[in-house]
Amino acid sequence: MRAWVLVLAGVVGVLLLLRLLGGEDVARLQGRAEAAAQTSDWATALELWRRISTTVGATSTTYLGEGRACLALGRAAQAERALRKAAAAAPSESEAWLLLLEVMRVEDRPVDAFTLGWKAIDNVLPEARPQLLRELTLAALTDLPDDLARSTLKRWIDADSGDVDARVALLRRIGAEPRADDPDRESRLVQLRDLLASHPEHVDAREALVAALADAGEPERGRKFLETWPLEQRDGRFWRLRGRWDLEHDHRPDQAVTALRAALADFPQDWRIHYRLARALQIVNRPEEARREAETVGRIRELLDPLTLGPKLDAAFSHFNEPAAFATLANLCVRAGLTRLAGVWRTAGTPAAGRSPMSQVPRLTGSQAVGSRTLATEFQTAFPLAAQGCLETTKRTGKKH
Repeated sequence: MRAWVLVLAGVVGVLLLLRLLGGEDVARLQGRAEAAAQTSDWATALELWRRISTTVGATSTTYLGEGRACLALGRAAQAERALRKAAAAAPSESEAWLLLLEVMRVEDRPVDAFTLGWKAIDNVLPEARPQLLRELTLAALTDLPDDLARSTLKRWIDADSGDVDARVALLRRIGAEPRADDPDRESRLVQLRDLLASHPEHVDAREALVAALADAGEPERGRKFLETWPLEQRDGRFWRLRGRWDLEHDHRPDQAVTALRAALADFPQDWRIHYRLARALQIVNRPEEARREAETVGRIRELLDPLTLGPKLDAAFSHFNEPAAFATLANLCVRAGLTRLAGVWRTAGTPAAGRSPMSQVPRLTGSQAVGSRTLATEFQTAFPLAAQGCLETTKRTGKKH
């Protein structure tokens, strides 16, 4: 028995020694992966990065390389997994966080974006925070042009048919602004039901299906999926729909008030929630509160007008070396009800030791800027239509909740 133990210990020792001596191989693999990426041979780069990921030599840099290669190949879900590992391995470095926020913006996942964004802001170096705040502001207040979002999502789905986030995002976007050549409503409902059946934990799939059934005039079919919503997943997405059901289908305005106020914790900038809340408050005879909510609806809709919001955001983002730009962004967030975001913008714009708060950060240029010179190149590779104005500011229209 003792001999077997000694043999086993010897085998384990040899394996550990082989892994430790693999450092040189990892360095060689990394060099080859970087060279492949330089020539846009993304398939080869991805294969090499993934070989490194199976070794003890995997680092935030190698996970980031894997994520970039996945994005360049259109495999957004796989990129997200790699980028999350990169962010966990080096949370003070901003690039993985920024690319994750870009993916979530294309897929219109604001709850996920803010959950991740606040974690990133708590971890990155102070000089990187304004870029993260920029992405959160864009996620909250703007939407990508429909053509760009659709083409990017279709590319991601073609590259990886198992990308549930992209499939749900595309179906939701089609439902908001259907075109003549889009799948009909019943086909979309079947797809959403199948996605939720295969992925019952997917909150966005459940939300999209419930909202689509309400829009189709089938609240009773939607009720089943609303009432079976897992308790631990009931965030603003659930309460927004619960309030809609209470107000419009169950005729319980008092409960609608409670649900809609809960939804505003995650979506203070959603004027549709404020509109439904105003109606519910009026029905329960609370006219003063209803009036304030109605005023909020008007203020937010005026703020989100792309003809005025777009130029203001572009001007502020292109002057990140001036404290006044931070004040402008904070004021815009306050008007939208995004008080926490506004407070961090103010803090980020406070000069220290007489220096500009962004003196060490690359300056952004216009609506096509994506957060930094490094990310600009990567974004144009991952999202080929970026050069056509992918960050053009547009109001969220046609999105029913």
